Amino acid sequence: MFDLVAIGNPVYDIIKTPFVESLGRVLSGCSVNAAITAKKLGMKKVALVGCIGEDFERRFMREMESRNIQLMIVKRSKETTGFKLKYLDFSGNRELEVLGLSEGISRGDIPEGVFNTKAVVVGPVIGEVEVDVPAAFKSRGVTVFLDPQGYLREISEGVIQHCSNPMALEACCESHVVKPNMLEAKLLSGFDEPIKAAISIHERTGAMVAVTLAEKGSVIVYGRRAIIVPAYPTHPVDPTGAGDVYLGAFAYYLHKGLGAEEAASYASAIASIKVENIAGHFDISLDEVARRALWIRSRVKIKRLR
Repeated sequence: MFDLVAIGNPVYDIIKTPFVESLGRVLSGCSVNAAITAKKLGMKKVALVGCIGEDFERRFMREMESRNIQLMIVKRSKETTGFKLKYLDFSGNRELEVLGLSEGISRGDIPEGVFNTKAVVVGPVIGEVEVDVPAAFKSRGVTVFLDPQGYLREISEGVIQHCSNPMALEACCESHVVKPNMLEAKLLSGFDEPIKAAISIHERTGAMVAVTLAEKGSVIVYGRRAIIVPAYPTHPVDPTGAGDVYLGAFAYYLHKGLGAEEAASYASAIASIKVENIAGHFDISLDEVARRALWIRSRVKIKRLR
């Protein structure tokens, strides 16, 4: 049995921020970043399922092997998904130019053995994972963690645009934990205030909702509580994938048995380390994670909901 399976296409991006620029295309993607984070934290059996192009297949296989992540390529495409990311400011606002697109993933593409897992992270980057995938895992009693970003994107003239999409809410309804950023939460709920947006999504889906807010931290709504989690103060170099890392860490600590407040504190701590580094190339010191998580946890606020 796997401890965690991550589903979504890997990407190779070109990243340019106000501080750094990648040397060529670097590995990223929600599923990849979440899986690598969980593995770094100590999760034993982690698998990744996605589609890859012939252009990056060998490199990708080497990178996964070096991280001891079991790789299951369900399809091979002519090209690998990738974006050219240009950050416009220090708050994470960015342009995404499409460099390539791999094929999609449906329930029928996934080997039966993959469903033998304790948890799954579903992380499409551009709508490549069909909604029948999280539904299939949920029906088997697997805990489903969802990043809905890929369901809320479309391509217009070679550039990614955000958009509302009924499929996104449908996927949320097939998940136990949903982690949008604030823009995605607004598209899902119609609200531009984090707690109101999270409450709306929770009430419509029944899922625990964690809205990530970059340098403002995150808000988790579940049951009759809103958990307000601050960000650890740091100097960001590259915010790419911070939400993916947060989700991978959140999944790891929840499955260790931690409560949402403590798990979110650790997830926020690890995300703060990620933004100090470019792409997914960062080491995790568990002592440093614990130190930052303690600082964050001492400042968490709980709001009781009616």
